[in-house]
Amino acid sequence: MKDDILSALGAVLDADHAQAVLDHRKGKKSPLTVFAAKLLAKQFALCPDPNAAAEEMILRGWTGFKAEWLRKTNQRAGKRTVFDVAAERFSNGPESVFGGGRNVECLPGQQQQPGSDDGNLRGSFAGDFPASRH
Repeated sequence: MKDDILSALGAVLDADHAQAVLDHRKGKKSPLTVFAAKLLAKQFALCPDPNAAAEEMILRGWTGFKAEWLRKTNQRAGKRTVFDVAAERFSNGPESVFGGGRNVECLPGQQQQPGSDDGNLRGSFAGDFPASRH
């Protein structure tokens, strides 16, 4: 069972952090089941750095963890998080990704470059931008 728990946590945490979470729960007299480990791993995966989230859980003495708790804690402290930046960037549609006031339009199909994922965009940045080469 211990190996199954470590495996579930190991899906998102490194081995040291997975063992630390297991030891923390054992020390709190709140043993971790395989199902609970999967739920914890799912919440850790929602954070930009799952290992840092596990450390926060341990430092605060929490037996459980939800990603939103970490966001709320950072908001109260006045810290901007990755979640805040992403929410601001993508909340207003494509215009917010390219910046406000920029003219972005789709080109008709016959003007698209074959094989390019962004060749159908034209913006009024500092001129045309080349198609990606990935």
